[in-house]
Amino acid sequence: MAQIGYGYGSEFHLLRFMGRHRKKLEEIISKEINESGIFDWKDFEYSSPNVNITGDSELKGLSFLKDNPNYNEVYAEYSKYGINNKDTWQNWDAVFTLNGVIYLVEAKAHAGEITGNNVNGGQSYNAILKFMEEMLPQLPVSAKWMGCYYQLANRLATTALLQKHEVKAKTMCIYFVNGYNKRIEEKRKLVEVENKNTSEEDFKKAIKEEFNYLGIDYKDISDLLAPPIFIDAEYDYSK
Repeated sequence: MAQIGYGYGSEFHLLRFMGRHRKKLEEIISKEINESGIFDWKDFEYSSPNVNITGDSELKGLSFLKDNPNYNEVYAEYSKYGINNKDTWQNWDAVFTLNGVIYLVEAKAHAGEITGNNVNGGQSYNAILKFMEEMLPQLPVSAKWMGCYYQLANRLATTALLQKHEVKAKTMCIYFVNGYNKRIEEKRKLVEVENKNTSEEDFKKAIKEEFNYLGIDYKDISDLLAPPIFIDAEYDYSK
């Protein structure tokens, strides 16, 4: 299990902005999606501290939906595909509701995380592909979608499932510009050991490559995917 980075990484910066710069985070999101109102963030679940250093567990699968009146019918259809077990559950970096719409958040701290390196396979391969094909009949879903951009593809399919059952929902990707500068403390000074900081321009280039690979354009999925959110993780002290 991946653990939260200390001073770097998408989980660290998302937790930091949610806890210490919540107003700024919500202002940026509201501006980009052109929606204002009260944000209702879903609490995480708990995990054994022997498993996760924070003692917290990301929201998984459809756990965020349990209080929704349409949960049972959504879960029933999802269960038909046989992909609702702990090995195939999706992990959500954050979930919030704004003006009746549930936003399923995926956060990235450097461009390399967009492609990932986990090509889904095994016994769930055909079931997941069928799920995506049936949830996204208007899109060119193929075996390619099970490759390096599988994460976004599967999230779009889950969003489509929710919408099919009249649950207003969208996937939201938050990109932390300058968000992956790994440092350690030596003799009371921070020493850089790994820097994968990504500019907004490079994030946009990586997103374009992702869409090209999947054979889609933003206009094709704008009902499922919110506009990208770019947040600079390094404050400009010269201002």
